[in-house]
Amino acid sequence: MGTIFEYMDYRDFLRQLFEQRKAEHSFYSYRLFSQKAGFKSPNFLKLVVDGKRNLTKASVYRVAKAFGLNKSESDYLENLVFLNQSKTLDEKNLYLSRIMRYRVKCNPRLLEASEYDYYSQWFNPVVIELVTAVDFRDDYRRLGSAVVPVITAAEAERSVALLLRLGMIVRNDDGTYRRAAASVTTGPQVRSVAVANYHKAMMRLASESIERFGAAERDISSVTVAVSEETRQLIQEKLQRLRKELLELAESDRQPQRVLQLNLQMFPLSKPFPGGGTDA
Repeated sequence: MGTIFEYMDYRDFLRQLFEQRKAEHSFYSYRLFSQKAGFKSPNFLKLVVDGKRNLTKASVYRVAKAFGLNKSESDYLENLVFLNQSKTLDEKNLYLSRIMRYRVKCNPRLLEASEYDYYSQWFNPVVIELVTAVDFRDDYRRLGSAVVPVITAAEAERSVALLLRLGMIVRNDDGTYRRAAASVTTGPQVRSVAVANYHKAMMRLASESIERFGAAERDISSVTVAVSEETRQLIQEKLQRLRKELLELAESDRQPQRVLQLNLQMFPLSKPFPGGGTDA
């Protein structure tokens, strides 16, 4: 197995580390580990790696000590645990930023191009649409001013460089750009935080658009309804089909003139009704 700094899921790391120790020493067991770590439960580690128990700050220290992790490895494990167990986006961003610093410090290659880079700035998806539709001739000030709200020339240039590095766009011989098929992926933990940040930014822009644009240039509406769980699922499926239809419609457009953001949102505004969905 690799070093701890290659992992983004602490349960996977602990599972593989235990299996490695077991392969090296046939007598190694969950009971022996618990004795070394000072846990009363003989299968404490198994419960953790199976997702049935979480780690606390105190138990992270015990686990790290029992496995013989050094200071940097122990700190990384602690941040990884809290990233995986955090409930709020702010907390996840905090621990993810710490983890990224450790990864680049210990091995720069661990910070490869990924979806996290792409979703790190809300305007990256906007830039990819603009540069593949209009020839900006490397005029990044002009490109940045075409984005709403405006971004700086430096931000526009960094965005184009990122898209090229990710393989999402390719520069033609004449200096224009075209889309390229690229598989830009990262682990689910990082992706969930990156995409959540992106959606949060887009919802903020949607709110600002009420004052930024007149009613003729935007369409913002909402409905509040009470439905059964079955109907909720049907609504969600319809939204997914609509998103696919809108993408197909946009892709068939051969003369794009603007970049639009379409937010399809559905979320609860109440807890389940007491006794809801049951016969009287």
